Amino acid sequence: MFPDQAIFNVRIDDRARFPAHAQSNAWINSIGSTRRLHADWGVNDNPQQNADYYGIPYNIVDGTTATTTWPLVSLEDGYPDESDCAAAQPGGGYAIHRGCHTLATSQRRFPFPLDDRIKLEGGACNDPDNCGDRHVLVVEQGACRLWESWFTYKAGGAWSAGSTAAWDLRAYALRPGTWTSADAAGLPILPLLARVDEASAGEVRHALRVTFRDGVLAKANVWPARHRAGGDTAGGIPFGALLRLMPSYIVPSTWTTQARALARAMQRYGLYVADIGSDLYVQGEPSARWDEATITQLQTLPMNQFEFVDTSAVTADPRFDPNSLRGAW
Repeated sequence: MFPDQAIFNVRIDDRARFPAHAQSNAWINSIGSTRRLHADWGVNDNPQQNADYYGIPYNIVDGTTATTTWPLVSLEDGYPDESDCAAAQPGGGYAIHRGCHTLATSQRRFPFPLDDRIKLEGGACNDPDNCGDRHVLVVEQGACRLWESWFTYKAGGAWSAGSTAAWDLRAYALRPGTWTSADAAGLPILPLLARVDEASAGEVRHALRVTFRDGVLAKANVWPARHRAGGDTAGGIPFGALLRLMPSYIVPSTWTTQARALARAMQRYGLYVADIGSDLYVQGEPSARWDEATITQLQTLPMNQFEFVDTSAVTADPRFDPNSLRGAW
């Protein structure tokens, strides 16, 4: 979803170039070496059955009235100063405006899909007290932009969100330093999501995202993360740290095509620590096209088959720009 040389798309399975991080063993032990991966998505893709609707879905729109509304979004209970809004342009269309707090509340918009086609995390659940983070992920085709929101609810016909973020998918720009996004690390969600179409095709050519509990995370972030949250665990794992399924792990040939593709992606591209959650939870989209065996097989992977990665081969390169996603030249 970003150019080929974005770090999410760069292979990191060469252990000579990308060795284990010096803190890897300590971090693995803090989590628990026997902790098993949890595939945080389900096979029910009916959002009306929200009690059994697991995962983060995504939307594709074209920006026109056929697929998209551009309503106002309230950020007053969230982070307008670290959010991006869609600002109407005099000649038509909408531009990404960094820092929604510098726009009048009557000008802060977001490209929500039409009500009869929108897909939201949590499905039909629409109670801010009980329905959780409720992410909305939107790819704006044609404009090649990604829009993401967090804690997103509609009440009385009006939308609200905790924060909103946008990326030009043709570029390498990170969010401004210290800014959050729809996740705690300030990273995009959708480019790191397990998606059924890619897994079913047999090859996933990008990194994934992973969460850990607050008690093992430091209140610190390393590139490419831009933000941190939670408590500050001394010596803990920073947001943006890169985890890898060990290259020596032999992916069973008996696994489903989907499971093999995702396991190889964990070896080749890794998993970025993106948010506070449960330990070793990897996020994906809900879909009836997931083979239930895929989930069962991936959930046999224990923490001791993973290691954290030293990315100084990238960050120490003289061409490295800390404000860019670019990880190869």
